[in-house]
Amino acid sequence: MQLEQDWQGFKRSVATYTRIPLNIQWESPTKHTPSVCFLPWVGALVAVISAWPLLLSGWSPEFQALLMMLSAVLLTGAFHEDGLMDACDGLVGGWTQEQRLTIMKDSHVGSYGVLAGIFCFAIKWWLLSQWITKSLWQDGLLFVLLGWITVHVAARWLPLGIMTCMNYVSLGQSKAKSMIAEVELRGAVWIALSMAFIVALIGISAWFSILSVLVMAGIACGLYLWRRINGYNGDSLGAVEQIGELLVLFTLLGWQA
Repeated sequence: MQLEQDWQGFKRSVATYTRIPLNIQWESPTKHTPSVCFLPWVGALVAVISAWPLLLSGWSPEFQALLMMLSAVLLTGAFHEDGLMDACDGLVGGWTQEQRLTIMKDSHVGSYGVLAGIFCFAIKWWLLSQWITKSLWQDGLLFVLLGWITVHVAARWLPLGIMTCMNYVSLGQSKAKSMIAEVELRGAVWIALSMAFIVALIGISAWFSILSVLVMAGIACGLYLWRRINGYNGDSLGAVEQIGELLVLFTLLGWQA
């Protein structure tokens, strides 16, 4: 019975955080584990599907990295990237909490958002291409894939941490609010299992390095969000996920690029 609830929660998570078509009965009263608890596992799914360019060995690492990133964006519908750009427009461009939240609800993208998107994409492309080159040379194709999965799973721990430790803030009705739920014991188990999964993939030493970096980043992001909007919203969660991807890639590279 509980596994069925978990399965329903996972399907809702896939339908919510990706563009993968699933037939979900959203109005069904059937009990399910909160979908947000499966966010890291959705990241693993996105990573595996978007890794298809690695199968084409004749392509350069730079081109493979570009197509992997593009595939991930298409799979998620630029869900996190959109949050990053909106968050940068509001958090940097607004003068008051209300103004910042208003800007983030605006569907238009400003100069801060555009610049954030460009630089985030460029840095991620460079780091990923370096990871592919280094891993193919030293450890082989499988290790490249394991690193890519690690990036997408671990980066999603960061918004989960923000959600757990801070309050949600918004102006009026918000679609993001419906995606947020309190993480209870069973949901926490699935998040913990995603951490154990990463330990199995890359080892305890690399996992601890990544987790330490993400904890420090989470504290820094949390303090910044508290000063700017007294909490978090959907866009800021997308922004910290993108920050998490960059930090995990950089950590995997040993802070060398």
